[in-house]
Amino acid sequence: VYQFCSNTPWRSPGLLCCGPRAEHRVLMGKKPAVKAKAKTKAQAAPEPVEEAPTAEQLEAKRLWQQRREATKWAQAQLEVARGQLSAAQKRGKCDWLQAAHEFHEIKLIKLVKRLEEKALDAVPQEFRDGLQSYLAQCAGGPDVEQESFREMREIWEPFETEAASYTRKPETAESEEALEKLKVWEETSEKGMTEFVSLMAAHASSGGVQEAGLVRLGGLFSDVARSGVDAPGMSCAVVMPAIDAAMKGHLADPGVQRAGCMALRGLAMAPGQLPHLRDAGGIQLPVAAVNEHYKTKELASAANSCFWAMAKAAEKNSPELSTMREVGVIECLLKVMNHHAWDQTLCGQIRVTLPFIKEE
Repeated sequence: VYQFCSNTPWRSPGLLCCGPRAEHRVLMGKKPAVKAKAKTKAQAAPEPVEEAPTAEQLEAKRLWQQRREATKWAQAQLEVARGQLSAAQKRGKCDWLQAAHEFHEIKLIKLVKRLEEKALDAVPQEFRDGLQSYLAQCAGGPDVEQESFREMREIWEPFETEAASYTRKPETAESEEALEKLKVWEETSEKGMTEFVSLMAAHASSGGVQEAGLVRLGGLFSDVARSGVDAPGMSCAVVMPAIDAAMKGHLADPGVQRAGCMALRGLAMAPGQLPHLRDAGGIQLPVAAVNEHYKTKELASAANSCFWAMAKAAEKNSPELSTMREVGVIECLLKVMNHHAWDQTLCGQIRVTLPFIKEE
């Protein structure tokens, strides 16, 4: 007789067994429960998708690559030009050829600097072809005839980006009269110089009057220093307002700026006046002049002379020297040297000035 095994929990109707041993066999044959699979580790977070470069970024990259290629090309041509200049110097008795090579060498130096300073983004192919045609004339050596040699200076015309020359307004009859008075001014008393400054102020819009006044100031400072006479009117308190107004009001006029630098030079060298000049903002004026007209050699030389006088009059570790460094005197002089790298005289003058300004 079949029956459910006793003393066992209820089972599925299909698990009938016969006797205790049958129950044991059934239980022993039961498949173990399947273990749940371990949970997989969390998947790594997906890498962020890189954003597509903007149009501005793409253009900046293109210009960078373009400038880099142009710079390498210009540097290579500069080496060729220098080699040809050296060969011409060894040949001798060909000053005309050396002058031509020096012209292109200087232009290439300036071209490389403009590319490195990002003032240019490319070099036109037409110009490249022209320069390589010039260099090809001496590719086989310096033995060329002057009659058939082409200097080809005109190929540089596309790079002549000098600022348009400043045109000064014509003088009126009144300003001409004031200008002539300022040119021959002699009275250096406080009252006399106050009248001098007032005359300049009355014709503040005239570049000619301002230049004449500043030139005369520079001359008066030299006369006083040479003669040793008492000149109470030649003080910063009296003349600085005229210098400041002229240079700030005629920044685009290189003649006014140059004369202003020389007037400041005289004031800086006057005993005890440099601290007052500094307090009145007089050191910033020639810096602004150089930054505006650093390509003008005469002005750059006058400004360097002004800075030299200031540095010589200042004491070591003085507030005046600190101000000169802070307002960018060193940087503007280096800009002049970079632009006039071929001018050994001007660069030599600046090299004399710089050590007096730099910190030890």
